[in-house]
Amino acid sequence: MTYEEMVDGCRRRNAKAQRALYDELAPMAAGVCRRYSTDRDEAHDMLQDGFVKIYERIGSLRDPQKLRSWVYNIMVNTCIQHYRRARYTVLMEMDSDIAEREADLPYSMEDIVRALDTLTPMQRMAFNLCYAEEYSYEEAAKQMGCSKGAVKVCLCRARRLLREFLEQESEKVKDN
Repeated sequence: MTYEEMVDGCRRRNAKAQRALYDELAPMAAGVCRRYSTDRDEAHDMLQDGFVKIYERIGSLRDPQKLRSWVYNIMVNTCIQHYRRARYTVLMEMDSDIAEREADLPYSMEDIVRALDTLTPMQRMAFNLCYAEEYSYEEAAKQMGCSKGAVKVCLCRARRLLREFLEQESEKVKDN
């Protein structure tokens, strides 16, 4: 089914078209949600919330060829809204797309996820927005509801903490 057919079918609330859209874009959307969550259950909740918004707002999509980026943006915004609702409890991980490149990394995905878990929620949010989502400092500050300077401080501390954690993990491997 083409994007045009999926969008048209979803606008008519056709279950087959909704399922086709979900099957096509859920893996990408789930990767976004995993990056912004601490566990699979939380990511699944974000994914469901995002797809509810997608189905409710599909009528506002002007160009069906931009469906993928439109869905991506809705998922990122859903995750950010989830973070804002539970600002001090949200933890973030890298998404599953990075797992494909894991063999090229000097650290395992488990090490990277554990390293990210050592960051504060604000540091994780800044890290994800600036490095994973490629937001500018200004855009990240706006999304996080803080100053550009606060984003830079969070990133500086996050990089230092990640480096220290990964160096310690590397030392543990060498000692064994």
